[in-house]
Amino acid sequence: MASPEIHAKCGASNAYRYLACTASPTFEAQFPASTSVYAEEGTLAHSICELFVKTRGDVDAMAEELRPLQRNKLYQPEMLTCAKVYCDWIMEKALGYTNPPAIMTEQQVDFSYVVPEGFGTCDCVMIGDDTLNIFDYKHGKGVRVDAVGNPQMRLYALGALAKYRPLYGDTIKKVRMTIIQPRLENISTFECSVEELLDWAETYVRPRAKLAFEGKGKQVP
Repeated sequence: MASPEIHAKCGASNAYRYLACTASPTFEAQFPASTSVYAEEGTLAHSICELFVKTRGDVDAMAEELRPLQRNKLYQPEMLTCAKVYCDWIMEKALGYTNPPAIMTEQQVDFSYVVPEGFGTCDCVMIGDDTLNIFDYKHGKGVRVDAVGNPQMRLYALGALAKYRPLYGDTIKKVRMTIIQPRLENISTFECSVEELLDWAETYVRPRAKLAFEGKGKQVP
C-alpha cells in the first residue's frame, strides 16, 4: 500500500523550489511539517491506483485489498474511476512493446549520488525494449501538472536509472516520464535520452543541490 513519502531535505517533490531557490530548505526547516485533507485523499487514491496496476485491473483479484480502502472516511467512488484511467493507460502502453515489459509499483529510488540524501517513491516504473518509463499519478484537480521540464519526474528517473541500470545495463537508451491526472483529463509525457538526463543532473542539479543541502545560496522569490 502506498504511504506518505517521508520528505528528504532535498527530495523530489520539493525540487522545483530548491533548484530555483537554494536557500529554501534551510528557510523551510523553521516551520513544522503539516498535512491536509487533500494530501490524505491523494495518498488514499494512490493506494487504489497501486492496487489496480498490481492486479492489472482485475476487480475480483483486488476485492479483498480494496475493501478496507473503501472503508476509509475519505474514500470517494470517483477514486475507482481515476484508478481505472491510470491503470488502463499503463496497460495500453505495455501492449506496445515487442516483449512484455517489467512493471513495478511504488518503487523507492535513491538519487543521492546527485542530490545529497535524495530519495523518493515512483508510483510506477516500466522497463521494456530500450526505454525506462516513469508514471506519476496526480489526484489534484486545482493545478494542472506538466511532465515537460518537471524536476520531480527527472529525479525519479535518475533514481530509477540508478536502481535498474545494473540489471539492464546499456540496453536502456531512453527515459519517458508521464504524469496522469485524470480529474483534469491531463496526460502529459516527456521523453529524453539517458545522456540528456545525466547531463542535466551533472551540470544543473548537482551544484544547486549541494548549495541547498548546505544551506547556502540565496533566496529567490
